[in-house]
Amino acid sequence: MKPYPGIGPGSAASRKVGAVHSDVFTVLVVCQGNVNRSALGAVLLETWAHWYLPTGAAERVRVTSAGLGAPVGSTMGRRARVIAEALGADGSRHRAAQITEAHIRAADLVLVSSSRQRNSVLALVPGALARTFTIREAGRIAAALPEWPAPRSLAELRARVLAIADNRIAGERRDDDIVDPQGKDDEAYRQMAREEVPPLAELAGALFGMPPGEIAAYGEAVEVAHYEFPPSDAASTRSPGRQA
Repeated sequence: MKPYPGIGPGSAASRKVGAVHSDVFTVLVVCQGNVNRSALGAVLLETWAHWYLPTGAAERVRVTSAGLGAPVGSTMGRRARVIAEALGADGSRHRAAQITEAHIRAADLVLVSSSRQRNSVLALVPGALARTFTIREAGRIAAALPEWPAPRSLAELRARVLAIADNRIAGERRDDDIVDPQGKDDEAYRQMAREEVPPLAELAGALFGMPPGEIAAYGEAVEVAHYEFPPSDAASTRSPGRQA
């Protein structure tokens, strides 16, 4: 397969982005509470990295998540966890974390759930602009790029993030927010999945080599899925040991 211009071992872009954090490629997924949107995004990307990256490469990819106002230590929302499990991911080990400047500075790619959250992240670390995107923005750009095989190095992964940044349209205004389902009904969680999963799959295609047929399958799955949601989400979002 013909590589995208400027991408690949030894390219100028590869050398540029590969100069930092050479041992680990880190993705940071952000939302407000870190129990639904960013929790779902992180467990999916982590799962896909292990499924699609070559042996040895997945161990050098770290997917983290955090919230701008997280109930620290809380588990993943039960309905978000049901969605994750329906898509092959396990959210049982997730615990909410509060975002810090250190999280942002350590990340090669920062994915947020809304335009306002992107502004909040950049207020903490303005220098993160080139590697900070809303999930839907990153997915839209990734979908327009040529199909790539799974990357062979972390430098190549970083070069792909640079390619996504280079193809961002300056001044573009779109509704890139993913609905916050917290406190809402089951349909809000279904809408969250419909808005979040397809762009994440497109991004996994660009970064990890997810095949086009599987990218399409994830988009179709969240459109027709009938999740068996539990009757209440309250217990899943309280901190361990906290009384209801």
